[in-house]
Amino acid sequence: MEQKIIRTLNVYYYGIMALTLIAGTLAYFLIMKEYVQPIDSLSTLGQTIQYVVIFDALLTIPLGLYLCKKQCKKLSVLENEEEKLLGYKKAATMRILLVSNTMVFAIAAFYLMGAYQSMLWVAAVAAIGWYFTKPSERKMELELQPQDPTQENY
Repeated sequence: MEQKIIRTLNVYYYGIMALTLIAGTLAYFLIMKEYVQPIDSLSTLGQTIQYVVIFDALLTIPLGLYLCKKQCKKLSVLENEEEKLLGYKKAATMRILLVSNTMVFAIAAFYLMGAYQSMLWVAAVAAIGWYFTKPSERKMELELQPQDPTQENY
C-alpha cells in the first residue's frame, strides 16, 4: 500500500513539473509567434500579475508545508494503518499542489512579461519548495511516526 501511495504522489510531483514546462512552452510560443505582445512590467497589468504571483508564493508555500505537518501530526496517533495512509496521501497531495503551484504561474508570467527576471526568481523559490515535497517511503515513515511528548520541537 505504501508503494502505491508513493507512486500516486510521484504522479502529482512530476505532473507539476510537466505542467510548468507546458505553461512555459505555451507562453514562449505565444510571445515568439506574436500572438500576444509582451506585457510591460511597469504597466498596471504587469504589476498586477507580479502582485498575484508573489502573493501566491507568500501564501501557498508556507501554508502547504504547515498544513501537511499539522495533518501528519494528527495522523501519527491513529491506530488504523489504512486510514493513516489514506490521510497521508491526501495531506501530501495537498502539500505538493499548494507548494508548487506558484512555479507554474511564475514561469508563465516570466515569458509573458518578456523574460522579466523577477518572475524567474519567484519560480526558483517555488521550485525549491517543490523539491522539498518529493515523496518517498522513508519520508512518509518519518512524518507518520508518533512524536515523543517529552522531546523538544523546533
